[in-house]
Amino acid sequence: MMIEIVTDLSWPSFRNVALHVGKAIKNRCDYAILDQTRIKPADSILFVGTVLRENLNLLKDHVSRSRIVFYGTTEGHSRVDQESLKVAGQVRIVAVSNFVRQMLEEIGIFAAGVVHHGLDMSNRRVDPGFYAFLEKKLRGRKIIFTASANHSRKGLDSLLHGYQLVEKETEGAYLILHSESMGYYNIMKIARDLKLKHFWLTNLYGKLSEGKMNAFYKLCSVYVQPSYSEGFGLPILEAFRFGKPAIAVDAPPFNEIIIQRQTGILVPRSRITWFNFADKVVFKMHMYDIGDLAQTMLELITDQEQAVEMHRNIERQRSSWSADALYPKLLDYFK
Repeated sequence: MMIEIVTDLSWPSFRNVALHVGKAIKNRCDYAILDQTRIKPADSILFVGTVLRENLNLLKDHVSRSRIVFYGTTEGHSRVDQESLKVAGQVRIVAVSNFVRQMLEEIGIFAAGVVHHGLDMSNRRVDPGFYAFLEKKLRGRKIIFTASANHSRKGLDSLLHGYQLVEKETEGAYLILHSESMGYYNIMKIARDLKLKHFWLTNLYGKLSEGKMNAFYKLCSVYVQPSYSEGFGLPILEAFRFGKPAIAVDAPPFNEIIIQRQTGILVPRSRITWFNFADKVVFKMHMYDIGDLAQTMLELITDQEQAVEMHRNIERQRSSWSADALYPKLLDYFK
């Protein structure tokens, strides 16, 4: 069987998923990876992307000639029309999390199943020169790391306000935010207003090699996913690859990945709000108290015994998030 894996190659997360899927299925079938602007007739198409009306309608001309599996994500209720709903009924949609499956079903789209994201969990290679630079620059610090696009649902405001409280409690903390300066949030303005002392915004989101990203994960003490809404949360697995505990809000899909007090800490959810993003998706936003986030970050960078135990738990469970174990399940949906 030959499968065309189609996605938006300009978007780092989708591009990386397509690459990991390809590597995981290469011993079972032939495949090619194409940008969605170059989609062409094929016997079998695996589309990787957000379940949006635009993406569903992109597949409209191919449903009669191809077996199509849409490996899809969404962060809430996608705005769909009758035409895209018709296409959704003609392809097999596989959700990246139980949360995504629920969101799709609430707008009338049936999901044939759930296949969680995976990674090559053995790939701990780092850029040696960059890692040496980081060690020298940050020696003795308890590093909190976040990698995130600068979008409304990412909670970067809560991260920075919470970290300000951490800085007041301990001198050893250091926050590295791998993101963009400008977007929904003006990151540097917030940081200046909060008078953060030990903070580094890379402003290189999507531009660093895997070896340099791995260096951040290897060096950090804890990974924080401050998002209010995600379809999955792949950076949590990237942290797990190095045995690092993660923090996120106690809501799906994060509580599908993090086991409370075993592989990280889930911050209590305070309320749910909805955010209409460009009339494409209405994000389901799981909000939390900034003080709770700050206390959790402080706990994980100061309680060394707990951090060591979480590291052991993550190492024991790492293989369950292997791309080689998870992504071949997608092939079953072509049968």
